[in-house]
Amino acid sequence: MVDKSEESLKIAKERYNSMPASKTIHKIEYSREMPKREIYDIAIIATTSGPRAALTRELLSKSKVKYLILEKLLFTKKSDYAAICKLLKEKKVKTWVNCPMRMMPFYQGFKKEFGGQNIIYILHGNQSGLATDLIHHLDYIAYLTGSKEFSLDTHLLDKKTKGSKRKGYLEITGTLLAEFKNGSFGLFRCDNKGSSPKTIEIINQEKRYLFKEGEGEAQVPYQSQLTTTLVESLLTTGMCELPAYEESAEYHLLALEPLLKFLNKISKKKYDHYPFT
Repeated sequence: MVDKSEESLKIAKERYNSMPASKTIHKIEYSREMPKREIYDIAIIATTSGPRAALTRELLSKSKVKYLILEKLLFTKKSDYAAICKLLKEKKVKTWVNCPMRMMPFYQGFKKEFGGQNIIYILHGNQSGLATDLIHHLDYIAYLTGSKEFSLDTHLLDKKTKGSKRKGYLEITGTLLAEFKNGSFGLFRCDNKGSSPKTIEIINQEKRYLFKEGEGEAQVPYQSQLTTTLVESLLTTGMCELPAYEESAEYHLLALEPLLKFLNKISKKKYDHYPFT
């Protein structure tokens, strides 16, 4: 467990110690610096987007890693997407990105309902902002429909950004439209005030599903539960249900480039990176 913040390590240790004892004996080391070890079976880099590329390089320069999981949004610089891809291939590291809707049993169930079809997908009431969660839903639409190319329409976004809950990053509100190559559409709406619950609606010519995660009936697992499933799958099969790095990197750039263009259009400050996480 590595974090430069002593407070974060303290919280992590307290949370681990509060868990019921396991029959399996675990040994955890807490460190503020990345240790140099010959090989790791699995590494998870769950920082914000800014330092992630540098940390990936540092990790792979010090150790051999069999399986790597990267949190989204991946990186803030466009050049890092191709550079890290090249590094992962050189080091022969199997890598996935944590867009976990496609590995949740509840959301997997809709693959049978809508697999390969044209759909309309509507997300509304997401109070965390559009930038932080957008890639989750674009990835999920691609998973459902099999259509991996899309374009974004940003003209209905609010002309003013707001600060992210994570320091140093921005958030975007308003309405964002996505058109997929197979004819599917995504409509993502985040209000800049209020607290309307998050709803997801999936529609085709025959069916319409509407659900609210906040009501608890969808049985969406916590990230801690998903990580357990993920790690067990990697250790036993060498595979997992998350999107592979190259696929997810393409989705990231298809989304982030239009958002960056929109941001530079409405902002006095001109950005040469993606200030989102």
